[in-house]
Amino acid sequence: MSEPNDSPGPKRRPPRRAPTWLAILALLIAGVVFAQWLRSARGNTSIGIAAPPAAVRLAADAGDRNLPIRVRDSVSGRVLDSNLTVHARGVSARVQDLRTTASGERIATLAPGEYELVIGAAGFQSLTTRTRIDAAQPLPTTVWLTPAAPSDALDLLALKAAACARCAIVSGHLYDRASGRPLAGAQVRSSQGARTVSDRDGYFELSATLPRALANDSQALPATFDLSIEHAGYRGQRLSGLALINDSRHLIIDLDRGDGVVSIDRSHVQQRARHREDQQRPRSAEDALRAQADASASADEVGLDPARPQSVALAQRLAAQAASIAVPASIRVGTNCSGRSCTAVSVYTFEDYVGRGLDEEWIASWNPQSLAAGAVAYRSYAAYYVAHPVNSRYDICSSTSCQAFNADSVAATVAAAAATRGVLLTRDGQSAAFSEYSSENNAWDDPGDGLSCVNNDLSCGNGNNGSPRNGWPCLSDEVGRGRGCFGHGRGMSQWGTQRWAANNGRDWRWIANHYFNANNRPGGQRNAFLANDGGSPGGGAVLLDDFEGSVGRFASAPTLSGSTAGISTASLAQHDCATRKNGACSLRVLLKDDPAVATAWSVRLLSGGGTPANNVELIRAGGKVGFWIYTGASGLRASLSIDDSDGTERAIERAIPTGQWTYLEWSLDDAAQWNAWAGASNGQIDGAGVRLDAVWFLREQTSFDVNLYLDDVQIAH
Repeated sequence: MSEPNDSPGPKRRPPRRAPTWLAILALLIAGVVFAQWLRSARGNTSIGIAAPPAAVRLAADAGDRNLPIRVRDSVSGRVLDSNLTVHARGVSARVQDLRTTASGERIATLAPGEYELVIGAAGFQSLTTRTRIDAAQPLPTTVWLTPAAPSDALDLLALKAAACARCAIVSGHLYDRASGRPLAGAQVRSSQGARTVSDRDGYFELSATLPRALANDSQALPATFDLSIEHAGYRGQRLSGLALINDSRHLIIDLDRGDGVVSIDRSHVQQRARHREDQQRPRSAEDALRAQADASASADEVGLDPARPQSVALAQRLAAQAASIAVPASIRVGTNCSGRSCTAVSVYTFEDYVGRGLDEEWIASWNPQSLAAGAVAYRSYAAYYVAHPVNSRYDICSSTSCQAFNADSVAATVAAAAATRGVLLTRDGQSAAFSEYSSENNAWDDPGDGLSCVNNDLSCGNGNNGSPRNGWPCLSDEVGRGRGCFGHGRGMSQWGTQRWAANNGRDWRWIANHYFNANNRPGGQRNAFLANDGGSPGGGAVLLDDFEGSVGRFASAPTLSGSTAGISTASLAQHDCATRKNGACSLRVLLKDDPAVATAWSVRLLSGGGTPANNVELIRAGGKVGFWIYTGASGLRASLSIDDSDGTERAIERAIPTGQWTYLEWSLDDAAQWNAWAGASNGQIDGAGVRLDAVWFLREQTSFDVNLYLDDVQIAH
């Protein structure tokens, strides 16, 4: 029955209360959205791995791009459990999301802009690289980390190969390309009949035999063999043309799901070029124009002109004292390339790149001094492209349109890179030279050899190198006489390096100087000199501080001077006997960022507390002040300040190479090396006797701690 006064019709239900779980869910979603907004609004933020719900990701700006990143061990190829931090650089850059897929791949969702990526893993050297997001889709990127403790596996296999004189040892690791999982049970066969099976780590090892006739022929191309890999459920691979050398080679091979067999030509660039009619480094018209533009730009900027006194004086200084220039910490390599157009990116520490790639350009069985000279040219060429990238996604391509590269490694070329670590060529004392090289640079074309000569100026003639029309003056090079030109003829002759080393006993320094500065007779583009070659002050040096028993005159904290900027008071300078160049100890300088300020680091480390009377008098005439320095960090520069008769002068900045002891030096009587800084200073040293004020360290701001080691501060007369 109805209640009195109720209107006719259906009963109205009492209102229902929302379940508590819905309210909690709403609060959680609101919290996630707010956190995402807050994270994006910060602009320059490190992002963890935790990802917001898919609904939030779908709401990302249409301009955002997904950057896939995989991290691997550069020695074995295994996928690493890594730490990835993405720093947005600039107003527009914004990290929207960072997540991990089931296969361990990272996906970074990024707004258009510039970014810095810092990648690390337990037991491995950390690596920093950069990327730019724009309208194009980012390329899948693999970061190859170098183990913190060097592996001796390749060297041990090289010793095994050497023990039998005519043996080549080939080892490798096999993986599922999609998942990164090691592949056990794969059948590996060589064309010589050797067989083996990969173990649970995907590792295999087998040997091959060198033909007796070629085993000791330093002038012949090595013989080759093929390697076949098969695994149930995977498309097999046949690697053809692998060089047979009395050494060890390690391969990293990824297999795809499927059936059939894919053939991959792994013959050396020197051998491939002899088997076809096009030129040694085949490239598209567009790529050829870009390469020519690179060479022309280098020639216009730093070609030596004898009519310009400044140009001649610069060459004289570079010849007299090895310059110190920055070596890149890492390099982005375009892979799977057609010409300079690549579909993926691999990032390596810079020296790892040099060691792994050199055997693709130089023949790994060549004389060690030839390989070391090649390492200098290969390193300098790559460093030039880090400073002048092919495009925004990678610095250099892995094809012969840039500089051939593959992730495999050969013990001999890894050793050559290590022996010349950090040594570059420079034309200006500040940056890496565009260090061209080609197979055979003799300025004479043999019409009957079938080889492609693309030097358009052979006026230097047989027994000489050069291409005057392209800025490379003639150079007597008798080791090439009678050999047909093979390549563009500019810079270093690759076969020439082998003949000078194997037949004439020349070392890598002589060879590099011969081809790039005519052994201190520079001209045109033949004016590049060795940098970071561990120079020393020579005779007559007087030690100001050797840090054997104490911090010496450098007892002040790095932040004591009011001129220091960007670092916190937690920075310190202390006596250290764990790392040194000479003697038993050095001065360790630890620099820590001041998060309260956003400014580049400028550190004035005072000598004698900044009081001139506490420092030794230095004689200006013929005086040179310098010190040994080491750091594992990149991007650092050093300078000096000198208390002069009219104020304080400050020296020009010199780059501090990464990972090697380097001697940096400044001439007191060379006005070009000094700038006015404080007081009535005028940019040159005027007083007959002056005193050291401070050593300076400079770097762009970083949140990471930086260690430097200073040793043997000295003056040479």
